[in-house]
Formats: sequence, structure tokens, C-alpha cells
Amino acid sequence: MNQPQNDDAVLGGQVTVPAGSVVLGGLDGLRRRFASDRADQRIAALREGKTSKAGLGFLIQGLQDSSLEVQKVAYLLLQARSELKAKKALDDYSPYALFECLATLTGHAAGITAIAIATRHFIYRPDQEILISASRDGVVKVWDLQAGEELFSVNTWSIVFAISIDADEDSFTIRTKQQVVKSWSLRTEEVVTPSQKQPRSIASVTVNEGRHLISGSRKTIKIWDLHAAREVCLLQGHSSLVTAVAVSGDRPLLVSGSDDRTVKIWGVV
Repeated sequence: MNQPQNDDAVLGGQVTVPAGSVVLGGLDGLRRRFASDRADQRIAALREGKTSKAGLGFLIQGLQDSSLEVQKVAYLLLQARSELKAKKALDDYSPYALFECLATLTGHAAGITAIAIATRHFIYRPDQEILISASRDGVVKVWDLQAGEELFSVNTWSIVFAISIDADEDSFTIRTKQQVVKSWSLRTEEVVTPSQKQPRSIASVTVNEGRHLISGSRKTIKIWDLHAAREVCLLQGHSSLVTAVAVSGDRPLLVSGSDDRTVKIWGVV
């Protein structure tokens, strides 16, 4: 086993510290590791200081690091902090460059034409995240987003171009190619009076909080920073044309549908 020598610098917490060695613990140790040109050392500093008052500053700085891996660790660790500074830093940060495919939902027999997502505001399902997708054969599927399982499906007998979810009414509404508007209850799965929140007919483009434009582009999803007028990232994974995109209003989550008959869920994990 390698033993530290008298002139070595060792990290705090080692069992044996030779005389004359420098202990890299506490705030000074965090500073030195976070200033390292090695991403793994900066990540180690973030994890070491993840719960301390001093570590909060490093986590916030980590969101601007040149390494996406460092940014990702800082982003995930900040989510466990309750300070207002942490919340503001997360609000100001755009995590799209960190997105990856979290799950792929299959079951549609035709290409996807429209998609919608709503999270944690339902009366009947207060803690459930709902995803709804429609395909060219007129079938609309309702999914439990977290479980990745289909809850139920309905047949509209027409191509659906838009979907909206009304959490206040526990219902969803579709608009067809023929401009027919129809609603179903998420609780009873039965047809109900159409919701006041009727869907628009734009399926493959959406704007998130006025900051980002998200669009399907052939087999990919492009995300643009509207303020900086630049492309933030390109998400790849579909094997055919991306025909529908939607974003969650409650947390960083993006869903997409494609002519490859799949629905993909994108986020940070």
C-alpha cells in the first residue's frame, strides 16, 4: 500500500498525517480543489461542500463551469439546497445542455401528431404527472409519466393536431384536423363538456417562459436561447421526423413525439 511521504500534501480525514505535510481540508481545501484544472477535482470539491454554507458559493459557481459534467453535478446538488440564493441560481440557469433521454414510451401504431404534459396540479391525481400523446390513426394515449405506463386510451377516429390538459378540471381536450374539439375526463375516462382551455394547432414548436424556443428539426430537437439568439443544444435519439414537442411548466422536462411512433422524455438525471 502506498504511504504518504513527509513532503506530500494529503486531504483532511486521512488516518495518518506525516509531520510536515499540508492538510487540504476545510474551506482552503475546497478552494484549492475547485481551482484545479481537472474537472474531477472540481466535482469532488462540489460534493464535499454540498451541504455547507461555504459550499453553496462553489455550487453556484459550478453552474458556469467550462465542463458540462461539473455543471451537471452543481445543478443536481443545488436542487437539494433550500436557500433563496440556490433557488435563484437554478431559476437563472438553463439546464437544456445537460438534457438526455430519460425514457422512451412505445405503444402507438402510427406516427405521433400531438403531445401535451402536465404535472402535480390535478385534483384527482395531485402527485401524478400526466403525458398525453396522439397518433395518425386517431388514437390518444394517456400516460403516467413517472411510471412510463399507459393509463388508458381513446379513439378519436380522426387525426389530432393539438392537445391541452386542464388540471383544474382533471380533463384533456383535443382538436382534430377537421377542427372538432372534444374533451375527456382523466378521472372517469368519459367524454365531457369541452374545456375552456382549448389547444392551439402548433405541435412541433413551443416557447418556454419566453426564454427558449424548442422545435422539431428532422430527427432532432433544437433548443434556442431567444435572448442570446443562439442554439443551446441539439437532442438526438428519434429515428424519424420529430412531429411534436412540449415542455413541463413545473420542472425542467421536455417530451417529444415522432413519426417513429415513440414518445421520448428528456431531462437531467
